[in-house]
Amino acid sequence: MAKLKMLALNLFLFLFVEVDVVKAADESFAEQFLGSPLLILAALILIDVIAFIYHKLRK
Repeated sequence: MAKLKMLALNLFLFLFVEVDVVKAADESFAEQFLGSPLLILAALILIDVIAFIYHKLRK
């Protein structure tokens, strides 16, 4: 279980390092988020990892 937590933390760290800092602009946050495929991919992977961990804990 400790290894799974460490793996999840390392994955989160990797995702946050890979995502560029969002630059301030006249666009809203939603427009900036939807305009960046990398951010969408990171969010989907993060949701998937959380669901996987939740599923493993519920078994």
